[in-house]
Amino acid sequence: MKFVLPAAALAMVALLAAWPSLNSPQSARVSADAGQSEMLKPRYFSLDEHNQPFSLVAAKADKSADQPDIVLLDDPQAEMTETTGTWVTMRSDKGWYNQNTGILLMRGNVHVLRDDGNEFTTSEAEADIRKGNAWGDKAVTGQGPQGEINAIGFRMTDRGKNVVFLNQSKAEVQAAERPGSKKP
Repeated sequence: MKFVLPAAALAMVALLAAWPSLNSPQSARVSADAGQSEMLKPRYFSLDEHNQPFSLVAAKADKSADQPDIVLLDDPQAEMTETTGTWVTMRSDKGWYNQNTGILLMRGNVHVLRDDGNEFTTSEAEADIRKGNAWGDKAVTGQGPQGEINAIGFRMTDRGKNVVFLNQSKAEVQAAERPGSKKP
């Protein structure tokens, strides 16, 4: 009796503790959404054929249901860098990235910033982030250390080193200071 009674009491307590799990049906602990795949804060980093880095990050990415090669992006930001360290960054409200071609279509508050302080905005632009080129045919406003620019379209090559503004461009340029000269 000395051992049987405490063992029976212990078995009763264990049965009372396990009773809720014995009565309720098993529920799945992990559930999967059968809908479209979504990634939060995706990051894509790679090198081009000349070993120059480029990256594409976003707040959210969704796979397009009807076009499997297209990734829909919220707040995308692409950065194209040279091996020398110079860079250009492009960001916008929305983006569509084609995984096969490497072309990124950006729409809504497209902002382009270069490492030398020059920047401009437009409503829509496309970029081949693998090759470091970008272009657009919408109104462009920009500013930098030498002044301001207004244009209708741009072409950017060589990872932002060369930018050409198109169609009725208007620039207000400040004269650059010559080395060794003093400002009045």
